[in-house]
Amino acid sequence: MNRSPSLSVLNPLAESRAESARPAPRLSGLEGRTVGLYSNGKLNADRLLDLVEEELRGRHRLAGVVRGRYQGMRLMKPEEWRDVSRCDAILLTHGD
Repeated sequence: MNRSPSLSVLNPLAESRAESARPAPRLSGLEGRTVGLYSNGKLNADRLLDLVEEELRGRHRLAGVVRGRYQGMRLMKPEEWRDVSRCDAILLTHGD
């Protein structure tokens, strides 16, 4: 019996399961809202957020601004979650 050569290609990746999630509803504006400005702490990220905060405060009557740092893979502490929960909108910067 004569067999033809064959090649099997296996994909080692698991099937992805897309979970349906809705994005948060858009805010109608920033008036009276608290905005979180979070930096990864790299060079110039904080300076960028200083400029963003100045611009936002100049254009909108914000209720407040929460500033913080995050590190991608590090889990947030309970007090950091409390700070985040006070925010109506959050902006993250990745400075380099």
